[in-house]
Amino acid sequence: MGRALKSLTLFIVLTLLVAYLIPAIHAQQDLYVRVVDADGRPRGNVEVRVIKEGFSRIFVTNSTGHAVFKGLISGTYTVEALIKDIVVARKVVEFPKESYVELTLEVSSLDVIVRDVKEKPVQGIMVRVKDSGGRINLSGTTDEFGRVSFADVPFSSVEGIGNYTAEAFVDSIPVASSQFSIPEKTTVELSAKLVNLNITVTNLEGKKVPQVQVRIRSGNFSKSLTGTEGSVAFQNIPSSDLVPTRYYTIEVTRTVMATPITIYKENRSVTNDMALDVVASLGTLKLRVVDDDGKPVEGLNVMISHELIANFTILRTNANGTITLTNAPFSTPPSNVGDYTLMVFKGNSYIGKFITRITSALVEETFVVKPSKAVLTVTDYEGTPLAGVVLKAKDVILDVEYEATTEKDGRVELKILPGPYELTFNYMGKPVHSSVMNLGEGVINIRLNSVNYPVTVYVVDSIGTRIGGLKLQASFNGKSVFEGTVDREGIRLTLPHPGELTVSVFTDGNLLQKRNIPLTGPEELRIRISDKLAIGGSLIDVALVVQTITLVIFIASLLGLLYILVSWWKGKPIEKPKF
Repeated sequence: MGRALKSLTLFIVLTLLVAYLIPAIHAQQDLYVRVVDADGRPRGNVEVRVIKEGFSRIFVTNSTGHAVFKGLISGTYTVEALIKDIVVARKVVEFPKESYVELTLEVSSLDVIVRDVKEKPVQGIMVRVKDSGGRINLSGTTDEFGRVSFADVPFSSVEGIGNYTAEAFVDSIPVASSQFSIPEKTTVELSAKLVNLNITVTNLEGKKVPQVQVRIRSGNFSKSLTGTEGSVAFQNIPSSDLVPTRYYTIEVTRTVMATPITIYKENRSVTNDMALDVVASLGTLKLRVVDDDGKPVEGLNVMISHELIANFTILRTNANGTITLTNAPFSTPPSNVGDYTLMVFKGNSYIGKFITRITSALVEETFVVKPSKAVLTVTDYEGTPLAGVVLKAKDVILDVEYEATTEKDGRVELKILPGPYELTFNYMGKPVHSSVMNLGEGVINIRLNSVNYPVTVYVVDSIGTRIGGLKLQASFNGKSVFEGTVDREGIRLTLPHPGELTVSVFTDGNLLQKRNIPLTGPEELRIRISDKLAIGGSLIDVALVVQTITLVIFIASLLGLLYILVSWWKGKPIEKPKF
């Protein structure tokens, strides 16, 4: 009885369980969703979402546009397709009665074409597309055809979207705008109020100014171009009607040593294409450098400065003594560089300076170089002033030569430009000194050690002993300067300039020695009689002395040998002979 009851109970439970599970198994089925665009083409990679109260699941379509939601229980579902988090297709289905759903995306491609007022496409323009609901914000830059394309733009009828606005911008300035709805309009054309501005910069002589920087600005809008040859072209800039100030400020600068200098500045309205010639405040400065006789001075360096930039260039005077500074900014506004200072140098020697201003197309000035008075005092070896010395001074830098002759006091004056000079001194027709030195204001003492210099002459024998009592003749450059007897103290001569001294020494009318000696200054000469010896006040031939000494040595040697032989013969010990 108990076993039968248990079996019955188990049968009832299994029957109820099967009865419960069979409907659930039949209710869990798959929901298939296919997504297509407005032209019926399948769309892959689209996010599909199924929603039921308290339930949500997402699936991304494959390349055939399908999404499969497996194991859904029966009920009412909302199926949505999303692009960029915006629902662009929606359907409500009764599942599993409806197990296959097709969603058509409410999106479209959008082309925005920007043209200027002459219907030419504009490249490089920023385009922004926004919807009235603030959910869409697209941007792009136009291509060479003036076109920018956007894909998958939701229809205006999509919930929360509404109408669209397309705007074209140059920098931050809107230059065109249009409102439209999608899919009513999928191509939008914008007519941008853009103009072209060509600017040529000339100086006051009508010549183009190279290497200029041109800037146009209005409010926060600004563009700059560099004109290597003096011309620039601004393409597709907003008309003056669109910019904040309703005009452009045109400013032209030139950069010198990293400092930009304004040479033109003006406000201009540009509402149409325009070619503009602007005349910069640039002039030409010519400076002619002459001496006090009005003669041009070539080869001087002129260092130029103004109040904005110091020492910005160095120019060299030409054969006419002129330097020319072109395209020089005005001293007055807009450049406002102030005074020009021109410092004149000869090499590194400062000559003077000149100050001027540039306020017109051409400024011509003359600078008179005031020469310095260089005074030289020339003396001989003893310090005695020398007259008649011819001085030649050659300017090392300018290659100009000056010549003057010393007066009785040995002074000579030269009117020169300060700097280094090659100096040559000639006395009695002979060059006596040369050197390079800086000349300028002041007195320079020049001592010529090769003029009237002392020369002492001694006569010595072969071993250097001074000899007196001999006859000596001396001539300088062929002219006799001494003839007489020389004592042991020698003779002292004073010679006027460099030259050749000839010395002859005689005894009893016989020539003992003759020498030719080139001299350039003070000397102490020793005339050596190499074959004589001074003994007892007499000169003896060195050969005779040598012979005598040799004979004495020979006789002494014979006596020593004889002594040794005699001692040996007598059988006596040999002792060292005593002499």
